[in-house]
Amino acid sequence: MPAKYKMQIEKITQETEDSKSIILVPAESDDGLFDYMPGQFFTVEAEIMRPKVMAYDRSKEMMVGSGEIVNVTERKAFSAVSSPTEEGYIELLVKSEKGVFAPYFLEQYDVGDFCTLQGPQGRFMANIFQNGEKFVACWSAGSGIPSTVSLMKYAIDKELDLKVIVFDSNKTIEDIIYHERIKEFINQSENFISVFTVTRGGRLPNSNHPRVTHYSGRLWTDGENTLAKHAGGNWRSFFNTICGSSSFINGIGRDDNSKFAKLGDGIEDHLLEFGIPKNKIDKDQYYLQ
Repeated sequence: MPAKYKMQIEKITQETEDSKSIILVPAESDDGLFDYMPGQFFTVEAEIMRPKVMAYDRSKEMMVGSGEIVNVTERKAFSAVSSPTEEGYIELLVKSEKGVFAPYFLEQYDVGDFCTLQGPQGRFMANIFQNGEKFVACWSAGSGIPSTVSLMKYAIDKELDLKVIVFDSNKTIEDIIYHERIKEFINQSENFISVFTVTRGGRLPNSNHPRVTHYSGRLWTDGENTLAKHAGGNWRSFFNTICGSSSFINGIGRDDNSKFAKLGDGIEDHLLEFGIPKNKIDKDQYYLQ
């Protein structure tokens, strides 16, 4: 079983309107805590107050509570934002996903409070290191970005010969999590490229950086090979990691009857369409949409 650690919140940073970075430091033993790799996750266990009954409301597209307020111990997994090279703390991103944990945790927990971490766990991104991959395309949407940030920092600190292209999709520019941090990493390594897309339009920042791109729309459009467009002639050599909701990864979402169904194409579908083999694709789905 993964180890459990008593942790204290040292710092909270507002990243976007509905997401915060949480810096956690060990309050007791940290033996094995930092023996993780980019892509792995930790489960946060905390006591929160919330309505006793939680149910999905189709009209609001969110979990809605009812009944008396109760104290419950909830658990939720979060991918590490920090790199294993940053010993002394674990950084997690908590976004209010309208669920049964994050909204209440963000509202009720503050600097100095304690919670429990269990981990590390998971094999997302493990094949990058096991296979000695040199080219990686990281596809993410919304709060799927943490593992990419961890990988970039790890590659910088370890001076790895690893080319990384960040493909990150959000609703608006204001919704991009770790926007500035990613651009800082790109300035630190010529091996990094970022492509930010916004799906609901609005203003786009002016960028004269040759390896930072912003545009409106989705990451893939019909008939265009987005990976080849930004990776160049060796695009088939890229290992692809995809982190996001089910609809982002494989186009599965709720239909008009609130049942899960194939509603369109996701990132994986486009990669397969252009001949990327399945062993060159790694997925981390954080919720059904």
